[in-house]
Amino acid sequence: MATRWSAISNEIKAAGNSYDAVRRGYLKALSDYTGRETVIYVVDFLEPHHGKPGSGTMLDLSDKVRFEEVTRGLKGPALDIVIESPGGYAEAAESIVRLLRSRFADIRFIVPNVAKSAATMLALSGNALVMDVKSELGPTDPQMVFRREGASLMSPAQAILDQFQKAGKEIVGNPGLLPAWMPILNHYAPSLLTECENQLKLAHDLVAEWLEKYMFAADPNGKTKAETISSFFADSHQHLSHGRSIDMVQAKDLGLAVLDMSTDPELNGRVWDLYLAISITFDNTPAVKIVENDLGDCVVLLGRQMEIPVAALQPTPPGSGPQHPVLPLPAGPNRGQRRQMERHGRR
Repeated sequence: MATRWSAISNEIKAAGNSYDAVRRGYLKALSDYTGRETVIYVVDFLEPHHGKPGSGTMLDLSDKVRFEEVTRGLKGPALDIVIESPGGYAEAAESIVRLLRSRFADIRFIVPNVAKSAATMLALSGNALVMDVKSELGPTDPQMVFRREGASLMSPAQAILDQFQKAGKEIVGNPGLLPAWMPILNHYAPSLLTECENQLKLAHDLVAEWLEKYMFAADPNGKTKAETISSFFADSHQHLSHGRSIDMVQAKDLGLAVLDMSTDPELNGRVWDLYLAISITFDNTPAVKIVENDLGDCVVLLGRQMEIPVAALQPTPPGSGPQHPVLPLPAGPNRGQRRQMERHGRR
């Protein structure tokens, strides 16, 4: 029996390698079924940049422009957003939420696979989440980026605060430990502790505000629920790793408004077909980020940070001349090739 991946791949080949036409067909099919206008915000990050230089995968302020482009022609007041993202900046999520809420009163975030960190924050601004057993959210505790010896490093804000607190206690108890701690403490800027505290507060407060205002708007205990849930997502001591998975069962147990797609097989199937069409697009084109609506309005970020507002994503047929910047191929097999090898038992 053919997999849906194979079936959709064959459909794309039969359509002349028109990744965009097939993907948009599945996006339109999802919108038609739900009766809701639908936008995808999807990023190629699980096996990133297979032959795609540059990044652009983080959720940042440039995404506000992309959301502006694909939502200004929509009527509302209801909107579904299919999201796949590793996250990014809380400040960017705040700006995007402000934009979306100026146009849509009822927003659902559909998570077919992974939405982590600031993408989780963005999803928690919705009136509801649409998930299934494959769906993952993640902790929202901020990660601080700083430079050391010419390299960019990332550390959890809470871990930095904890380390300073540990250093203080050990040095007070035994001043002779100061020389051992100095090489570590010297790498931190004077304002870092305050910045960590501010970022932790921002991540917590934004999620608590959005939950109370939108998901729990009609709940008399909404404020208390919002504070509890926001604290859970931001608690690095509980999660221990920023990459931990918070699945649908946990989301439900927390009290979040979650629609389990498995209770609606038709919805589940249409979401998964769209997700596979998106993944196949990423496998075979230079795209690293796609923001698109069910009307076909689309902004694509290519691997060289070149944005195109149209869908010229198809690979160039031999001898036809380049349709997009030629990108270097990876030294080894790309993600699609690796999948083929895995099917035949090779790694």
